[in-house]
Amino acid sequence: MSVTNLNSQQEYENYVKSQDLSVIHFYAPWADQCSQINDVIEEMSKLTEYKEVKFAKIEAEKIPDVSLKAGISAVPTIIFTRNDTILDRVDGANPSAIADKIKHQLSKKDSISIETYKPKENLEERLKKLINQAPCMLFMKGSPINPRCGFSRTIVSILDSYKADYQSFDILQDNDVREGLKKFSDWPTYPQLYINGELIGGLDIIKEMSESGELENMLPKKS
Repeated sequence: MSVTNLNSQQEYENYVKSQDLSVIHFYAPWADQCSQINDVIEEMSKLTEYKEVKFAKIEAEKIPDVSLKAGISAVPTIIFTRNDTILDRVDGANPSAIADKIKHQLSKKDSISIETYKPKENLEERLKKLINQAPCMLFMKGSPINPRCGFSRTIVSILDSYKADYQSFDILQDNDVREGLKKFSDWPTYPQLYINGELIGGLDIIKEMSESGELENMLPKKS
């Protein structure tokens, strides 16, 4: 089975509705790591052990609405979908992680995904508790000590410059939270900053508020 090129939002939306496990690579033609991953999934698509898997690629910057919807903030990023649900993802060029996650998803193909299985009320309750875990909560990729994307690194730098007293949650460690919070707060990207349980915004808004002086007065400070 060859790798499918997805060239429009409609093609993407139709593709992810499949009941088969789909592996979709969000790439940029100028990135060497993306070329490597394109070669990897091309080879995977030819292997009999992956005959039940569909492989596709989509140019992230060419169809930004799709990238935004899928929470893509860097390339290469690989998402794993079934029945219009993002089951998992791999950020960065990590072929072994892609293979491991495919095997994991195939091993539970007859089970309902965690996101679908978990009652909506339970997930919403959990998200509310996380948002209110501290007066200032940052949902990011990685941790303040080890941010795993440029956007998260920048927002940490801004908060630290004000000596803000905040806690963080690594959304890469929990796909339920990662996907659920985007729907819960109607905000499709990360990082996300909350103060007193209210969404303040993502990096662009935080930068604007920092430049205007508004942010400093809102942030709780370390004693």
